[in-house]
Amino acid sequence: MKYAVIDMSSTGVSTVVAEGDKQSGIFSAVYKDRTNIAVADYFDGHSISHRGIEKLIDALINARSTVKAMGVEECYCISTAALRNIDNIEEVAEKIRMRTGIVINYLDGVTEAYCDFLSNRKYMAYEKVILIDIGGGSVELCDFKKERKDEMVCLDFGPIKLRNKYVVDIYPTEEQAKHIKKYVRKKSDEANLAGKNEFTTAVLVGSINDALYAVYSEYCEKEKLSTEFNYANYKQFCKWLLTSSDRTRLIMKVAPEKIHVLPVAAIVLKEMLKRFKPDNVMISDCGVKEGYLSLVATGGETGIPIDLNTGVPAYTPEAVVRKKKSNKK
Repeated sequence: MKYAVIDMSSTGVSTVVAEGDKQSGIFSAVYKDRTNIAVADYFDGHSISHRGIEKLIDALINARSTVKAMGVEECYCISTAALRNIDNIEEVAEKIRMRTGIVINYLDGVTEAYCDFLSNRKYMAYEKVILIDIGGGSVELCDFKKERKDEMVCLDFGPIKLRNKYVVDIYPTEEQAKHIKKYVRKKSDEANLAGKNEFTTAVLVGSINDALYAVYSEYCEKEKLSTEFNYANYKQFCKWLLTSSDRTRLIMKVAPEKIHVLPVAAIVLKEMLKRFKPDNVMISDCGVKEGYLSLVATGGETGIPIDLNTGVPAYTPEAVVRKKKSNKK
């Protein structure tokens, strides 16, 4: 059987289709897709604009059509911190339900971290592993010595929140970067995160970390450095990202939809790597979607599936106008 999860995040709508057995909770991804949407462009710090909602709806309709055409029998739509915490989420969710027939399943931070853990258990073969997922609205951390859901860590900030709090332009100034570093360290201390020598391997999860690594690799290629992820090169990369006149060109070449989050995300990741001092840094190809599928299959989470047997509700601007006039009468 085929199953699918559609994820609404701060940088787009992504889909994974997997085959597997629900009883065992073991799935293998057969298809992945992503529609990049720079939601930050439509976010004023509190709400998503009408145009931003329309772009999300278009992407969701395309994702729904794709999974149905692929013969998916069960599909869920999830949303994590970046969209869960917006002020007009009820309006957004209702418009999505009316226009697409999709009901959103919201994940809290601990569940999001646990999904990351479930989808990356293959890394348990390594010693002393810390998993780091920098999302738009939160940071999830999983110490692989701790396997219970209540042992997962979610820090209630992400690049979008930090950018809104400290940064005036797209790129933080050196002074603004200092404030961000101080904030990340303070929050890490309050969460009693482990320090150096506790972990030898860091596993980076999520689309923001993927984009960071892609831009970092291009930078290393340009500077004729090894693209292997090491702290010395990454520290140099972060300094370049804050000061170089060439940074925008490189980001727009590799990850244009992430330009609003990457500069701040780079600082957050640098602080995490500085704190943990792992010997190895690895990039994972699995994340929240794969873990959520496993969690629902094994009964750890009760999600509301998308009814793929019904069509997308008919919608035209004229129909909305008629409905408004009818309501006034």
